[in-house]
Amino acid sequence: MQVDDVVIHDTEQYAAQGYPWAEWDLLRDEAPVYWYVRDNIVPFWAITRYSDVRWVSGQNRTFINGGGRLRLADADRDLRFWTKYRQRMIEIGWDPDEPPDFIFKDRPDHWDLRRLVVPEFTPKAMRSRSESLERHAQRFADEFMARVATEGTADLVEDLAVKLPLAAICEMVGVSADDWEQVHAWTAVLFDDPDLDRYCQPGEAHDDMRARMIREFDTWIGELIAQRRRDGTDGRDLVSILLRSEIESGPLTPQQLVGYLRLMIAAGNETTRNAASGGTIALLEHRDQLDLLNERIDDDRRTDAGDAGGAVEAAVEEILRWTSPVIQFARTCTADTELGGQKIKAGEHVGVWYPSANRDDRQFPDPYRFDLQRTPNDHLAFGHGAHFCLGVHLARWELRAFFRVVAPLLDGLKLEGGQSRIGHLHVGPIKHQMVVPRR
Repeated sequence: MQVDDVVIHDTEQYAAQGYPWAEWDLLRDEAPVYWYVRDNIVPFWAITRYSDVRWVSGQNRTFINGGGRLRLADADRDLRFWTKYRQRMIEIGWDPDEPPDFIFKDRPDHWDLRRLVVPEFTPKAMRSRSESLERHAQRFADEFMARVATEGTADLVEDLAVKLPLAAICEMVGVSADDWEQVHAWTAVLFDDPDLDRYCQPGEAHDDMRARMIREFDTWIGELIAQRRRDGTDGRDLVSILLRSEIESGPLTPQQLVGYLRLMIAAGNETTRNAASGGTIALLEHRDQLDLLNERIDDDRRTDAGDAGGAVEAAVEEILRWTSPVIQFARTCTADTELGGQKIKAGEHVGVWYPSANRDDRQFPDPYRFDLQRTPNDHLAFGHGAHFCLGVHLARWELRAFFRVVAPLLDGLKLEGGQSRIGHLHVGPIKHQMVVPRR
């Protein structure tokens, strides 16, 4: 394979084969800052080395989110998204030039919006939620193992991994447990998966179903906001906090509120689940690491030390590096600059590829070795710079609770069949992975 043969944007390839590791390896070695010109995608600079991804992510004035391209996607998909978004805003009577959420903004506007909920995502806030996370994790694990026992098989994704992130973000938003399954369906249709035709109404086309469910999701969020206004906004749920908050221009508009909450729910639901799924698969594929983790968990339990040795924390960091659930973000260059001997012009786009950075042997010795004791482990699974993931601590606390409960159960399970993936270029969803008892 030559550099000019590399294809890293084909969603069918992601669905069929997973991440393009060999292609990223080649780019890192021979063309780490590469002008990527391929059919059906607007050209961009592919940034694949750890040091370069980190540097671009930290140059928040030179490489911005608000330049019209935030996530790399097929040109047709890009056009459809923005056309339908603007049409929907006009139909509602909202501003078609207001971006879907605050990730599309840069400082100072980005920070003005982001800061409103930061206190709810700090380590201190997560410690106050740890008991709830552990209780949910234990319940979902028990239900999962009961399913394996009664049916002889279960899906690691739908029957287990999706549940804790969904419960956690829904509780933070203040969503009734009765609505959790519907929220899962609404966020699932954000990914264009043919299997979602099960949500089609009689005679309804796939694209029409997706458009309907996205409208339903936004309408439901609007009703959630209206209900909170009626019932009072003195609670600690995210809806109440946003309704009490103001930015420089004043209270958030209805459009900003819906966009903010849509982002919180979707991001909280559809990213950590992939680290949980992928991490569980990795442990089942690397029994030596699973045994090591369980030995440490047993030691902590015998001494009533919790995770005093940090075994689960270290395991979660390696799982995050290994799975890298977010594949890429795009940035727009605002001033001519140079990187890796290449001149990037103002107005051009760059794509920063986090899984590639997390397999860079310049940063991680033996990067294709799954090592739960890896240290240091300064991965970029949560990005870097001003747009560093807001939910980083929530994700870590969820995954620690999840694997503390789930890891001891895995010794009695084995993978059955291969993974089924959704072809997507921004996140790498694992759709299904069946397990059966290990005899």
